[in-house]
Amino acid sequence: MNIHDILLKKAQSQGLGHFYIVEGHEALNFVQTFIRDYYSLIENFKYSSHNLLDFPDVFVLGNTGHEEEKENKPFTVVESETLSRFFEFKPVQNKRKFAVITEASRITNMVANKWLKLLEEPQGESTIFLLNPDGKKLMDTIHSRAIHLRLKNPITVPDETEWNDFISQVKEKSLVQFLETFSRGEIELSTLISKCVLWESKQIGQLDAKKALEDWIKNYQEMDTFHQPTATKWTLFYSYLNQYVLPRASH
Repeated sequence: MNIHDILLKKAQSQGLGHFYIVEGHEALNFVQTFIRDYYSLIENFKYSSHNLLDFPDVFVLGNTGHEEEKENKPFTVVESETLSRFFEFKPVQNKRKFAVITEASRITNMVANKWLKLLEEPQGESTIFLLNPDGKKLMDTIHSRAIHLRLKNPITVPDETEWNDFISQVKEKSLVQFLETFSRGEIELSTLISKCVLWESKQIGQLDAKKALEDWIKNYQEMDTFHQPTATKWTLFYSYLNQYVLPRASH
């Protein structure tokens, strides 16, 4: 049984908790789906919308992806008090009220202290979901009061478009052109090395090339440690690409 179904089962037996911290990249989608299903299956009240802002008994604090401009500043004391006041009133049309705080990283110590009583002592039938999609460390005063739900992050296939575009450009450039284009560009050398490692891991055989990459990474780390000039690192990377990558990337 998955977490979604476990929570619904708890809700059926009046055992739904008051305060949950949800970790995982799909935390917002998970909570949106659960709240919609809760109202539909437990309270027999159907909402066609998937947007939490359309639910009258749901309070949302933080970005949801529907904003024209994303807000990244810490939550203010005024915003924290708005959340508290939301629970002072009876539900509009449902039995249970929900609050969803979409970004745990925006909580300050001052705001956390404002919420301590609210998180510990529920008012009526209410549940608060605090989303922590990246699993950042939270203040102990918040962490200790919650039931923790950890969602599995989906497996994503790395996008090789940037690496392929890079290789296509390198084929057409002399060393001077290569340095002018990339050594002062937006792509970090360390990023390209990581993409090169991923590419090389998919190549069958070619043990000499794999050993060359291993040696190159060691040399790069030494150059980084001893603060060698940026141009030197990029020059040696260009040499490595021409010797071990470009001949195979063309096939």
